Amino acid sequence: MERLAFAHPAYLWGLLAVALPILVHLFNQRRPRPLSFGAIEFVLRSQRQKARRLRLRQIILLALRCLLIAAVALALSRPSLKPRGAVAAQSTGPQATALVLDASLSMRYRLGASTLFDRSRREALAALDRLGPDEPASVGLCAGPAGFVGVGIGTPSFDRAAARRLLQSAQPTFLGSDMTGCLASAARALGESPVAGKRIIAFTDLAAHSIRLDAPPPLVPPPSAPGKSSSQTGIRPTVVLVDAAQGRELPNAAIIGTAVRPSASLGPRGYEVVATVANYSAQAASGLQVSLHIGQQTLAKGFVDVPARGTAKKTLGAVLPAGVIMGRVDLAREEAQGLDEDDGQDFVVHVPRDVKALIVDGSPSSLRSRDEAFFVEAALSPARSGGRISAQTLDADAAANASLDGFDVILLLNVPAPQRAFAERLRNAVAHRGAGLFIALGDHVDPDAYNDALGDLLPRSLHLLKSSIEQGSEEHAARFGVIEWTHPLFRIFGAAERESLESARTFRYALLKPDPGSQAHTIASYDDGAPALLEGRPGAGRVLLYTSSASRGWTDWPIRSSFLPVLQQAVSFLAAALEEKSPSPAQVGDERAIAAPQGLAVAAVVGPDGKPVALRREKQSETDAVVGPLQLPGLYRTQVGPLKGTPHEDGSLAFVATLDPRESDLRRVDESELKAQLGGAGSAQVAASSEAAQGAHGTPLWSGLLLLGALALLGEGTLTRK
Repeated sequence: MERLAFAHPAYLWGLLAVALPILVHLFNQRRPRPLSFGAIEFVLRSQRQKARRLRLRQIILLALRCLLIAAVALALSRPSLKPRGAVAAQSTGPQATALVLDASLSMRYRLGASTLFDRSRREALAALDRLGPDEPASVGLCAGPAGFVGVGIGTPSFDRAAARRLLQSAQPTFLGSDMTGCLASAARALGESPVAGKRIIAFTDLAAHSIRLDAPPPLVPPPSAPGKSSSQTGIRPTVVLVDAAQGRELPNAAIIGTAVRPSASLGPRGYEVVATVANYSAQAASGLQVSLHIGQQTLAKGFVDVPARGTAKKTLGAVLPAGVIMGRVDLAREEAQGLDEDDGQDFVVHVPRDVKALIVDGSPSSLRSRDEAFFVEAALSPARSGGRISAQTLDADAAANASLDGFDVILLLNVPAPQRAFAERLRNAVAHRGAGLFIALGDHVDPDAYNDALGDLLPRSLHLLKSSIEQGSEEHAARFGVIEWTHPLFRIFGAAERESLESARTFRYALLKPDPGSQAHTIASYDDGAPALLEGRPGAGRVLLYTSSASRGWTDWPIRSSFLPVLQQAVSFLAAALEEKSPSPAQVGDERAIAAPQGLAVAAVVGPDGKPVALRREKQSETDAVVGPLQLPGLYRTQVGPLKGTPHEDGSLAFVATLDPRESDLRRVDESELKAQLGGAGSAQVAASSEAAQGAHGTPLWSGLLLLGALALLGEGTLTRK
């Protein structure tokens, strides 16, 4: 249904001019007093038939003249047919118009062969074409934390070609949207146009999460003189929201969270992937299939029932390969409509590899409790290490002739200074092959001989042995003083577990020579400041030096509950197989801070599409960087390297960007509340199409009236010449 409206109703007074030809016609109809004259009676009788035709001609001529005047008057008033549902109260005359196109993730919702965004873009292009030649326009894409994608919405202009190019090239994003903020920005942009009429036409899905009903309505700033502030309140523009869904409900199911955790029941590398599935529909969803993928391989499948407007969790188990594993959980659906982009979520998990260790026992004993390797073997046993660490024990003589190939970590426990051949094999395994080395001292260790044999592998040279007190005197025993709790060896300890480490007593330990140029890192020291545990990195490998013994000969730490986890962490750390905490995901639209390993710098971050992501350096650190805002969901890979050198990919710095779960919920905002928030029905309306949104113009009729007037004028001229 349509209704008739006039852009310039004042010209309708011109219809009164229709009375002029009528008066002229009536004046010409006056007849003189008849006089009888018999000679012409015959002539008059012959003309009566022609008089009837002349009367008809005069009536037609009168109608054409009236039609000509009425057509001109109506054309000047610019009538048009307005669709029902258009805004009832709009400014007459031209209007500066802001076209706001919702480009958020939810606009990717698929209805048949097209998406909500495709429909809205077509409507926006049609709305642009319907604008009058005296109506300036601006276009903005609403998405992201900044409100608009790109440069934002500018001052309305008459450059229709630029506006059309922007709409034609527009694409939906993976970001959320703040439609309330976008409407406010559009109103401010309209304030820069001198055209009196102000109108905002927004094309959106009316999702409740994007519209804040508690916010004030958009206001156009009042005009003010340059350099002076205006005391007037803002002007409420006409706001029309074109509903991309045309009033339909948009049910959707999505994976909104993924958690990965070890599963002891599945073995050393067994993991459980817990997917959280949400159902944004008024009806329960049953039998939704959830699948776990690693690369192109599907490792597990399951089914889950989700209540209406609720969530459910589905746990999928799998044994994952060692290393940095990138996986994905997918939701399989067969509906012809929905939001496909939130049907899956990527994840990253660091799966530690198995470690093979060689324990060199420098003081074996038939009495196991006095054997130098007793406590170390117990800590690394499969039962206590979860099967991840496989340890082989040799005495010093057997190890001197053994091959070190295939071992990830070598542990020297109270071993006398090795011979040159074994020292060279040890040096090659650590510095060149990247193996780890753990050194614990004891009575068989001679500091000077150790410095000569393994000097370049030691974090710092040994100096002399110090006895704090006689064993058994608890009061004056040395204890750990300063501990770097953030180091991988100790970060597993909570506040309650630290006491077991801090209370360990040490009765004898080695002092180290001062070395200002050493790159050694002291991660634990005694309460007198002497180093207890040091880390060194000779070549490609790692070395840990413990200045006391790994048995009860010099300390009671091996019988403390803290010894086992520290030793297991130490072996995994030396083998670069430490179980790292999976990185927390980022969210699309956010930035991500990345800290490179010591001595390296972040060279580049590659997004899911294989293209580099914008990166900026932090001023306080040469090796820290911030990437983003992240535009795509999925896996991001980080490349690191020396400040001057060739970068390489560091899997431990990979992370995932997830979608905003609010965008998966497409429940509509209440239209009555929305109209009230935007200023009432007089200045706000929800329309089904852009044609209804531009009801102030509708279908123009004035050009047809002018044509009708021209035809009337042509007909009047033809009749008067006859």
